[in-house]
Amino acid sequence: MLDHFYSIISMTSNDEKAPKKRSIQGCKATLVAAKCAPPDALRAGFPDLKRLGTYFGIYLGVGTVIFYALKNDIRGHKTIDFIDSLYLCVVTMTTVGYGDLVPHSYNAQLVCIFFITVGMCLFGIAVKIAAKYLVVKQQMVMVNALRMSRKIGPVEALKEIESVKIDYNKLKISLIAMAGHYVIGILVLLTIEGMDFTDAIYCAFTTMTTTGFGDETFQEPFGRMFAIFWISTGTSCVGQLFLYIAEIYTDIETKKLAKQVISNNIIAKTDLEAADYIKDGKVYGAADMILYKLKEKGKIKQDDISVAMKDLNDVIKDVDVDVDDVTPPKSAQEK
Repeated sequence: MLDHFYSIISMTSNDEKAPKKRSIQGCKATLVAAKCAPPDALRAGFPDLKRLGTYFGIYLGVGTVIFYALKNDIRGHKTIDFIDSLYLCVVTMTTVGYGDLVPHSYNAQLVCIFFITVGMCLFGIAVKIAAKYLVVKQQMVMVNALRMSRKIGPVEALKEIESVKIDYNKLKISLIAMAGHYVIGILVLLTIEGMDFTDAIYCAFTTMTTTGFGDETFQEPFGRMFAIFWISTGTSCVGQLFLYIAEIYTDIETKKLAKQVISNNIIAKTDLEAADYIKDGKVYGAADMILYKLKEKGKIKQDDISVAMKDLNDVIKDVDVDVDDVTPPKSAQEK
């Protein structure tokens, strides 16, 4: 939506510093095409994800070193000390919590409590970043919708808003990626861990949803090495899926809000006075607004409007012909 509005504003602007004109049809077809770039304000307001990634990297590195130092205070099924330490960090950080490796000394439990607390704070920062992105995007959509309303008129702006379609491509791609990720996990559990098909499906699903009952886990060294990467990317896919769902819902509600804001401010005294003002063959005023509202409520169709306008034009032409043919009689004084 933001890209579509911005492209229309760019084409209607007469400022020399305005962006170059682009095709409206091209933006309508793609909606999020790379050529229809959003304003710099959205990109500038987007937080630095690299910094958050650096924090998570340091978090995992420090946690792995600490758990490796406390390897004798960790009980459960062990394979390779370093792999087990990193595996415990990932399982704990992603809240999977199988329970196949657990701290059993007082010091290890205190370290684990601190590790979990820091991890929750980092995930809180990630949620804040996602929320800020959605809020900034919604604000920019509303600003550009209002700017478009001033540039091309409120009625035309409402029509443009209605023509914008919600983009579901990222959600579809995310679902496909999750399905592929799920299948890969099942294959590894079948081949490396030697699980039954039912147990592999069960373990993969409980892991990706971070339920992690612990009755079926990764036991082999290579299986745990794979789990470190697979669990990290799997929880990221789930989080990204939730973000895309929230983004689609935000776009739908923003579209409704933009229409409501423009509609509430469209009927003013100037609009009523300009009801018969025609520019470029279009009516920018109350008459056009009435037709728009009737069409929006389903009480009138575009075909009905076209037929009515055609009939009206025919009537106007007939009236003009009749007026031209009729010669007004001269008054007695003129005679």
